[in-house]
Amino acid sequence: MDDNEAVKEPEFAVVGGGIAGCSLATMLARAGARVLVLERQSAYRDQVRGEILWPWGVRLARMLGIEPILLDAGARVVRWLDTFDEGAPATRDDVGEFVDGINGSLNIAHPRACSALAAAAAAAGADVQPGARDIRVTTGKKPVLRWEDVGGSQRETRCRLIVGADGRRSSVRSQSGIALEVDAPAHLIAGVLADGIEGIDEDANLIAREADLSFFSFPQGDGRARLYLCFPTPERSRFGGRNGARRFLKDCGLTCLEGAAAWTTARPVGPCATFPAEDSRTAHPLAEGIVLIGDAAGYENPVEGQGLSMGLQDAHDVATALLSEATTTRELGAYAADRARRQRLANLGVALQVWANDGFVVQDPEIRAARFAHIRSDEILSALELSFATGFETLPQDLTHAELAARLEPCQ
Repeated sequence: MDDNEAVKEPEFAVVGGGIAGCSLATMLARAGARVLVLERQSAYRDQVRGEILWPWGVRLARMLGIEPILLDAGARVVRWLDTFDEGAPATRDDVGEFVDGINGSLNIAHPRACSALAAAAAAAGADVQPGARDIRVTTGKKPVLRWEDVGGSQRETRCRLIVGADGRRSSVRSQSGIALEVDAPAHLIAGVLADGIEGIDEDANLIAREADLSFFSFPQGDGRARLYLCFPTPERSRFGGRNGARRFLKDCGLTCLEGAAAWTTARPVGPCATFPAEDSRTAHPLAEGIVLIGDAAGYENPVEGQGLSMGLQDAHDVATALLSEATTTRELGAYAADRARRQRLANLGVALQVWANDGFVVQDPEIRAARFAHIRSDEILSALELSFATGFETLPQDLTHAELAARLEPCQ
């Protein structure tokens, strides 16, 4: 085997074998396209994010033909959304009523989902190569992809299009000269995968708000759940260090959650990671011979849990374009425009939640209650509040930050 061996040219090369990348590869390969998938990880690790598909994302998973794959891999359908607040009675919403034909959210551990989708892409005929290193791209009408495979051999191929699906720190994006604009963090968010949670309702996602914390629980079955805490930006080290996960679980013992489940005695079974809750965007997720999808093309503050659904929408739209008339990145301009619109609307949903919770600092519960009452009295604001679950089609497609500010101004 030559050290610089050329491989049979694929039509499409996907850099990044995560959920969006493998979903796209599966759809293309099932249609008969030759697809190469390069993934840096030899085995998928816990990334402390990306483990819930709200109903509009489940509908996309169904359209992509990957819903059965996720269910077979252990995804759990969760029907209810319970909300607790120190200043109000607990409420329960039926998530299964948000999108026709979808019975709730789909919750699954990120590594398990990635592994199942990578296997599905391979079964569909894609050449899936884990453990790829030193991945380099050269833009052009027939872009070039170079990498070192898991055995240490240097590989090179040309293809019709390279898809950058390699996440927030996308090397495809940086090598292609596509700029990423990142906003200042609105708050921080930390996450832990916890096991042995006694008393947890496996059929309910949960949100709670108290003091300077907003708590989220997304159950995965058998007493396990992904837990998140949102908190103010000055407290970057709050859950750092060796005992960070234990401090995290201790802080999950909110007074308003008394009797809901034994969060504080759960066992952490993954890393405790803290990251900035920020919005980002690319002005145009395209270069000659290159298209970006998912977080590589810009990511949302995760407080709304939109990342997976946005990534699946990208995969669906790009695959649909490539399997129809799109032959160059120029013809993917419609995808870029649609993505920019969706991301603007998703960012507005984030802005609404940050405003209602005052950036997750300590907040008078009566003020918070008044803000949510104002939201629910306004047809557009109430639709925006629910867009995390329903998607964006019920919103005015030209809604702007200026109009949002104007609608919020009477309750400032």
